[in-house]
Amino acid sequence: MKLRLTLAAALAVLLIVPATTAAAGKSIDKLVAEHGQALADCDADALVAGYTSDATLFFPDGVIVKGRAALQDLYDGFVKPPEDDGLCGLRAKPLTSWTSGRTTFVKFKVTAPFLAKPYFSTDAYVFKGSKIAAEVSTFDASKLTFKK
Repeated sequence: MKLRLTLAAALAVLLIVPATTAAAGKSIDKLVAEHGQALADCDADALVAGYTSDATLFFPDGVIVKGRAALQDLYDGFVKPPEDDGLCGLRAKPLTSWTSGRTTFVKFKVTAPFLAKPYFSTDAYVFKGSKIAAEVSTFDASKLTFKK
């Protein structure tokens, strides 16, 4: 379950960066599309490519993921099917967002064929150039309701 918490928390960054500002020549729309495609493809390498090499992710219960190697481990686990404790198949839909400086806050709705009901979370992202340098997520996979 701890693996699912960590994996699910990382999902937040995949689809939910708002489309209102630009980061170092790449529009947020383009970043969202790239992450969205990587999520849909369950492509761990493409997911990791959206972060700086020293990115730090902060999740509930004190879980911290820092650096490219840790991100790769995280997303390698995420892209596994649910029956193997992965979360491949989750979809995130941004509901509202707000940007201040280089920090973007997003509330989103998460759904998946294997979830019995949607889940809602809020995340904050700090950009450095066109990459995510830091993320704080309220996503808690232990609160997901899976179909039986």
